[in-house]
Amino acid sequence: MIRVWIETASSVTRAGFESLLEESEGIAILDSPGEADVILREELPDSPEPPGAPPIVALADAPLTPRALQLGVRVVLPRQAGPEQIVAALHAASAGLLAVPVDSAALIIQAAAADVEVESLTPRELETLEMLAEGLSNKQIAARLRISDHTAKFHVNSILGKLHAGTRTEAVMRGIRSGLVKV
Repeated sequence: MIRVWIETASSVTRAGFESLLEESEGIAILDSPGEADVILREELPDSPEPPGAPPIVALADAPLTPRALQLGVRVVLPRQAGPEQIVAALHAASAGLLAVPVDSAALIIQAAAADVEVESLTPRELETLEMLAEGLSNKQIAARLRISDHTAKFHVNSILGKLHAGTRTEAVMRGIRSGLVKV
């Protein structure tokens, strides 16, 4: 059961949302926001939600932007969205998913990639990143560069830090997106 808090400025709009969702299986409408799994809003928020706040599904004639994501929005639907779309969006947000309209997906991915500042890599780190893209291990990188295994590991860890990546694969993907690695 998904517990939904409806946040609107108008009691008429709230009543409309309630009647739309009352018939939906697996949705419970709350009288207070304290126990909500998802917040349904009629507009985008102006300020960030507190840490641990439930995800937001907003009905607004605006695209989902990196700024909206930072404010806790996980889905933006057009105001004329149908009941099936709203219910699907609530389920997606409660499951921790991001629902993005196809026409704005590329813009969000590009903007999110541009938001991450990438420190410049040294020439040796660029060589190492290329080898990571080839799928080489630290030992193989060390042999190809004629350096110690420890130094190869140091280069890989430096790359992960500079690219804000948690894994080697993520570092390669960020390198590709930022043009550091040629595919």
